[in-house]
Amino acid sequence: MLKLIELEAKRTYASKGNAVKAAEKLYRDCLSDLRYIVYQNEEGRYFPVFIGHEAIRAGVHFHFNVLG
Repeated sequence: MLKLIELEAKRTYASKGNAVKAAEKLYRDCLSDLRYIVYQNEEGRYFPVFIGHEAIRAGVHFHFNVLG
């Protein structure tokens, strides 16, 4: 059975570049270990979504969405 996952962003940004800068600012020391993608919501705003257990261990879920 398929299950749809809908994401609601904690924080959004006006441009994709701003979303990338926000992610890099908080996690520049461990970005080589973290993977993320930038989504665009229905209002046309952008937000980073991190992927994997590495992001959870780094505490990313306190600031951005994480898919484990």
